[in-house]
Amino acid sequence: MARRARSTDDRETAGLDELYAAPLDEFTAVRDALAKQLRTQGDSAAATRVKALRKPSTAVWTVNQLARREPARMEALLRAGERLRSAHGGAAVREAMRAQHDVVWELLQRATNVLAEAGIRSPGDHLDSIRVTLQSVPTASEHERELLRSGMLATELEPADFGDVMEMLAARPGGAAAEDEEEETRGAKKASRREREAEEAEEEEVAEEEAEEEEVAEEEAEEEAARGAKKKTSRRERAAKKKPSRRGEEPEREKKTRQAKPAREKKAPRDRAAEKAARAAEKAARAAEKAELRRQQTRERAEQRQAEQAERRRRTDLERAHEKMLREARRLAELVKRAEATARTAEREAQKAERAAEAARQRADKAESAAEAARERAAEAEDARAAAERELDEAKPQKSSRTRTKR
Repeated sequence: MARRARSTDDRETAGLDELYAAPLDEFTAVRDALAKQLRTQGDSAAATRVKALRKPSTAVWTVNQLARREPARMEALLRAGERLRSAHGGAAVREAMRAQHDVVWELLQRATNVLAEAGIRSPGDHLDSIRVTLQSVPTASEHERELLRSGMLATELEPADFGDVMEMLAARPGGAAAEDEEEETRGAKKASRREREAEEAEEEEVAEEEAEEEEVAEEEAEEEAARGAKKKTSRRERAAKKKPSRRGEEPEREKKTRQAKPAREKKAPRDRAAEKAARAAEKAARAAEKAELRRQQTRERAEQRQAEQAERRRRTDLERAHEKMLREARRLAELVKRAEATARTAEREAQKAERAAEAARQRADKAESAAEAARERAAEAEDARAAAERELDEAKPQKSSRTRTKR
């Protein structure tokens, strides 16, 4: 049983690989054929999953072809995204962003060739969506990255918010506030994506229901036309069998003339039935034409809705990018303003410290001068004391001699 399940999964995987490698205008036909094949093989669940796959946009199809034609560059893009997610510090972030930018630019050059080879009109109109998807790799989920690596991406990726990534990396040492803000941003993005996917799924379901109704109406019209044509053919055969031969003698002709009137009377209901069958066939043909017209209109409306959704997503992405650039510009301006204020404060403190140091040097010079003068006065006082002691010593012998003379 497990071997059979693996075999079924392998068939489905191989079929999906062939489906996403097929030209874009053949996607629906290949998908329906794959679903029919899986249902014939008894895997109704896989057939239902394949039948529900939506035709990718031109940008997504091009990205899938790049993954198949340029696997080395796509792997380099995934590695650059991993480096950006795990980068610490401004230098590492800048290096990872530079590496990612280089790979995205190379893949965009290859995307131009893919679009040209596929005969896509106005390939430049799709390059912006391709660039957004490629730049969104760092913020994509692991499942989305695996789909991108295998070239089976079904929808465009959300725009990568590099400003938020940089703020998150810068706030890692202090942690909690930045992580909460990032979690809220991711939650909002996931909710927006889920809403858009639900809306697209609902629109696709409505389109499929309309297509099924049109197919049923077309089949009924074809069956009605076939029944009418069959009845008409049967009546003509019966009429041909009952038609008398033109060969024969004159009495046979007279007999035909006598029988002509009842034959015409019997033929009238058959003619009305034939006319009714013809009208039914014509009605069935008109119903088939209407069904085909409705199916074509449904396809056109679906394509128009897809184009409008793509345009709305592109505008939303541009608006988000513009708002993020404005936020980043305001944040940088605030940082510059704070840095300038800090620089001015530091300059004032430095000037104040320099003046205090100059005053201290002046006081030190004055103290040194006062000490030098004190030392000079002390030396002079010492010299005067020494002179006084010498004079005193000289005066003592003279006094002793005068005392002896008096005696």
